Amino acid sequence: MKQSTRAAVLAAPRRFNLVDRPAPVAAAGEAVVRISSTAVCHTDLSIFTGDHPGVKYPVVLGHESTGIVESIGDGATGGGNLKAGQHVIINPIISCGHCDSCKRGEQQLCRNAGLFGREVEGSMCEYVHLPTRYLHALPDSVSLADATIIETLATVRHAQIRLGIKAGESVVVLGQGTTGLLHTRLAVLAGANVIAISRTKWKLDMAARMGAQHVLDISAEKAVDEVLRLTDGCGADVVIDTAGGAATLMASIEMLCPGGRLSPYAVSHECCTQFTTFPLYYKEISIIGSRALNPTDMAPSIDLVAAGKIDVAGFVSATYPLTRAAEAFDEYERNPGKVLRIVIDSTAN
Repeated sequence: MKQSTRAAVLAAPRRFNLVDRPAPVAAAGEAVVRISSTAVCHTDLSIFTGDHPGVKYPVVLGHESTGIVESIGDGATGGGNLKAGQHVIINPIISCGHCDSCKRGEQQLCRNAGLFGREVEGSMCEYVHLPTRYLHALPDSVSLADATIIETLATVRHAQIRLGIKAGESVVVLGQGTTGLLHTRLAVLAGANVIAISRTKWKLDMAARMGAQHVLDISAEKAVDEVLRLTDGCGADVVIDTAGGAATLMASIEMLCPGGRLSPYAVSHECCTQFTTFPLYYKEISIIGSRALNPTDMAPSIDLVAAGKIDVAGFVSATYPLTRAAEAFDEYERNPGKVLRIVIDSTAN
């Protein structure tokens, strides 16, 4: 192992510095991981642009990440009997372990939670050290770059477990970015009849390959009548909004059948001045939130990818070395409609 590690430090919005630091050492209960790949998501982009509330700079970004175990400290344990050389994915939800939520096994709702790559220095570097409970073993058959999507898949799975999608139900997925496509595929695997909606043809083509029965190139607001037509006037049993915003929220409610369930999966701070509780009363609609992932979501998500039930090939739009991190973020900001996932490769020169 090298004596120093290079990190891409976001010193201020839109300003990365490459910094050499002493290499980490695994304390008791920890492992050192040689980072391979880090996917850039919208949370990272909002921190990069300065739009994410409450972030303290400087910060090392990166939370959708994979790597190889370099060393393990004394007394360490972890999923999959971790050992040096093991491929792993990181669970980025850093929980306290002692609050009421953690004691219930709901670490994603930890009252003192932090995010790896936000409150805790993340993976846009060469080496990290962290407790082994946050590491999950990966099969060697899945590439470390493609495996970065498993963290996102785990958050999608968490949302769908809360929704309780049943075979034969009609499910609308608004937006077909990375999370929308994964929602589409998981709903198909659950036996649902899926209506995928996007304004981007190549994403709809991917949704069709994921098994969506209907793909609609239309805005959410204009899709209400079409969803009603495709459901014989009943409306959808479930709507999953991966786009976010006031307009899609209102359209989602209109699309739902009586007794339907809505997942406002996309995080939005936009106020919806048109919202009233009347549809909740009149149609008995349930709005079901979900936050990140629970550790128990990781192993089943890894299994779905390893078994080939979710094909992750084609999600990575571009790869950049750590030394060109700023260029990666610039591309994501300039071309969000053309990008599914950009990956930072910490092993490349």
